[in-house]
Amino acid sequence: MPRFAQALELVPAGFDQARANPLASRAAMTAESQLVADLYRRYAPAVHRRALLLTGDAQAALDVTQETFLAFMDARTRLRGEASAFTVLFQIATHKAVDLLRRRARWSGLLATVAFDDQAAESRAEPVETERDTSRRVEAMHDLALLTRGECQEVVSAAYLYFVERCTTEEVGQALGLSRKTIGKYLAGFVERARQRAARLEAERRP
Repeated sequence: MPRFAQALELVPAGFDQARANPLASRAAMTAESQLVADLYRRYAPAVHRRALLLTGDAQAALDVTQETFLAFMDARTRLRGEASAFTVLFQIATHKAVDLLRRRARWSGLLATVAFDDQAAESRAEPVETERDTSRRVEAMHDLALLTRGECQEVVSAAYLYFVERCTTEEVGQALGLSRKTIGKYLAGFVERARQRAARLEAERRP
């Protein structure tokens, strides 16, 4: 099973679905909001788990979960027809969590030499979650938050999956409902912009 799909199978400990539901207090629901409420019951635990993984903060993860479903209601009419609900929710949650993380992120320089090689994109090592790797993952998330400032939702999600989760471009494409070629274009363009941002961040860090 692809790594991104594992989120669907796990419910975070202590996650209160009823309390977190942003639609729960609405006395009368339209057909549209009822549809989103049904999606909430199905996908909220997975979205919350993703938000908690990204932010590392229980309250922040709850806020991101609520904001994700409210944003989904507003965005449904503009969605690509072929995109699944979970694909869109994943992108919104990732974008909002990274945006929240960006506010307190500190540049570590771990991704200062960020690169993308489309020819080698499918031969990636599986991540090993040692204590040191977990620390590096946190640093990578902070760096990525700063490097993705101003990027669109799909690019942020693709960069997160590729550079932090270490997914292949094939896996990233499956997660986002996009072709491997499109993912390659997104990542190649992002890397060009990210190198310029990284250079500025490195210059600011020097005494």
